[in-house]
Amino acid sequence: MQFHLDTGEEAQARSFDGTVFILLSPRAFAPGAPIRFTVTRDADVRSFEGRAIGSKRIDDGPFEVRLRFVNLRRADRELLLEAHPPPHGDAGR
Repeated sequence: MQFHLDTGEEAQARSFDGTVFILLSPRAFAPGAPIRFTVTRDADVRSFEGRAIGSKRIDDGPFEVRLRFVNLRRADRELLLEAHPPPHGDAGR
């Protein structure tokens, strides 16, 4: 899967627990800021929108951005959970 922010930058998914999605981004987002991105898997392209919970720089690298989705469809939720399961012990939170 490839993740592209609406600003044209690439991002990388880290995990998804069904509610909070964590991605690595080259830029930070203020809490409450809208985040829009597309996910490409094979020839399928899907659009997503969420609101930032917060951002934290990892060492001197990218930012770990936590977000909640706006209007996430069940099929999209299942796709993200399948591709990016939560860390052990976080399922169903």
